[in-house]
Amino acid sequence: MNTVVRGAFVASALLASSLVHAAASNKELEARADAGDQRLGTLESRVNQSLLDLQQQIEKSQQELRTLRGQIEEARHELESLQQQQRDLYGDLDRRLLVMENGAGGVPVAAGGATQAPNAVFADESAVYGEAFAAMKAGRYEEAARGFQTYLAKYPRGPRADNATYWLGEAQFVQQQYDGALKSFQAVSAFAESRRLPDAMYKVALCQYELKAFKNSRATLNKVISTYPDADAAKLAQAQIDKLNAEGR
Repeated sequence: MNTVVRGAFVASALLASSLVHAAASNKELEARADAGDQRLGTLESRVNQSLLDLQQQIEKSQQELRTLRGQIEEARHELESLQQQQRDLYGDLDRRLLVMENGAGGVPVAAGGATQAPNAVFADESAVYGEAFAAMKAGRYEEAARGFQTYLAKYPRGPRADNATYWLGEAQFVQQQYDGALKSFQAVSAFAESRRLPDAMYKVALCQYELKAFKNSRATLNKVISTYPDADAAKLAQAQIDKLNAEGR
């Protein structure tokens, strides 16, 4: 075998060896790529599951928080009711003492000209409000709305007229009667000293949102924050503004 033939043979052998090695290397790379894809897929699946679990935990926590807030709200209003009853008792005592001091001239006159004892007036006021509020807590919103309307018709400037106006709005809002609820919440502003003012203004904004008056809703929310910066309603108002921003409204 001459030198040229030998060289060609050697070159062919080297080329074949290189091709075999290259093919083996490609298969190894493909195998590694497949293994990497599998690991990546497994990792993505785990991450997605973790995110789903986290989202479910967040939603559960939010629901528990809403429930807790509702319970706190009920407890707060029960306390307010007890405090109001106590004030009524003291007020009734003062009025009876005043009647005793001044004679029968201080006794209220009921419809038809008949006299009505002061304690009967305040007992009725408390009963009308209590029945409406009990219906509200029990979820009988239509009945509650009628009860609060009755209270406001009989005692438009009663000691719990601001609360009755606010809860009337709540009963209407839950029933998606947003126009009526808007008017009720706005009417709370007539009670300048009411502690319901921040919450009522915030609920005005929610009614405006439900009525698609997004510009007005945003303006009201900003007013809540600027007027009552330390109230819980201000925090809720900011959250609602964030929602408007997220929705591009």
